[in-house]
Amino acid sequence: MKGNVIKKVAFFILALLIFSFIYFTPIAGMPYKARIALSIFAMGAFLWITEAIPLYITSFIILLFLSLFLSPEMHVKYTFFFAPFFSGAIVLFLGGFALARAMKVYKLDEKFADLILKRSGTSPSRILFGFMFATAFLSMWMSNTATTALMMAVALTIFYKLDPDDGFRKALAIGIPFAANIGGMGTPIGTPPNAIAVGILRENGIEISFFKWMILAVPVEFILLLFAWLLLLKFFPPKNKRVELMVKDTSENSSGTKVTVITLILTVLLWLTGPVHHIKDALVALLPVIILFGTGTLRKDDFYLLGWDVLMLMGGGLALGLAAEKSGLNEWFINAAGIKGLSPYWVFAGFVALTAILTNFMSNTSTAALIIPIAVAIKGINPSVVAIGIALAASSSMLLPVSTPPNAIAYGSGEIKVKDMFRTGLIITLFCVIMLVTGFYIFVDAVL
Repeated sequence: MKGNVIKKVAFFILALLIFSFIYFTPIAGMPYKARIALSIFAMGAFLWITEAIPLYITSFIILLFLSLFLSPEMHVKYTFFFAPFFSGAIVLFLGGFALARAMKVYKLDEKFADLILKRSGTSPSRILFGFMFATAFLSMWMSNTATTALMMAVALTIFYKLDPDDGFRKALAIGIPFAANIGGMGTPIGTPPNAIAVGILRENGIEISFFKWMILAVPVEFILLLFAWLLLLKFFPPKNKRVELMVKDTSENSSGTKVTVITLILTVLLWLTGPVHHIKDALVALLPVIILFGTGTLRKDDFYLLGWDVLMLMGGGLALGLAAEKSGLNEWFINAAGIKGLSPYWVFAGFVALTAILTNFMSNTSTAALIIPIAVAIKGINPSVVAIGIALAASSSMLLPVSTPPNAIAYGSGEIKVKDMFRTGLIITLFCVIMLVTGFYIFVDAVL
């Protein structure tokens, strides 16, 4: 424990040294404001990558340094950088967290999972698809980690009935976390990188509605899910043609369950019909918070468990993006990197590939927060295309158990080895990148 503390302190001191070195070292052609932003950017990136301190604490450090060092130079009040911490993107995710909490409290997630499994039959391939579909769908609305924990608990009842050498065990153990990662792509509230993309686009005067996001992302999600399912069946073929399932009865309903269902349906309908009523998605997201807590369906203890650490992490990313844009850091980086003369297509492809690599070694939220602000500032490329593409690529964390909490949960089951996850994850990640830089690029550019 003592050695771990010393290591964390050493990393934190090193982060401060990185900040100080860049802050006090003139860089040719870089404005002073941009250099301040770069010094904070580098410090935040280092702390996020090393996870020397909790990720959300790094966001607060970023906020403090932006307020102390950059806001006076930009001649704005220190509160200028506070705004992203309760922006529309944060409120959107807050509403999603409230719905997810209610679904968990009243076991609606379990009801849905059981509903799918009851219709999966006894064929291993259908059972695998049922598990992956249920996991992906739930991950569109609630925490990928919570969804994986739920579905892995259900899967354990199947593992015990299979022979130790049955490939279906590995297919199921890998399919669940991969489906959770993929499912997060489908909605703006599915995973933090999506909300970061929506928030940064909004700061640039571009509104991406809940409905429009789903039109663009759900086809990618479904194709990727189908590809992963077929690949897992190929790599880990089932030993038997039938698997018997034990599905528990979840027919009990309560007043809280009914309120949650009604609130969920109302909120999702309003999100999907935004082009008709023109109510902003963030305002709609306040409804589940007001209804669920106002009626006592969720209590104060539930409010404390809404994932505030994730919201603050997102806030730090959005604040850093705002600083990079307003200080001129984005423009300097684009000029220095020689990106200006490149084709928009190859710029997009480069950012997507870079994101897909980084997201396997650091938080997908941190990856999106660092890359999206720079990418959307490039002239000549559709900012919506690049922001959404990067957000989706940030969910392709399939290579290692440490890449995402869902991967770690599955690895912790003892059913798979690192090489099992790596070889299938690498193929799926490559397929995802190819799909994004070909069909998705053309499709989104045409739709938007």
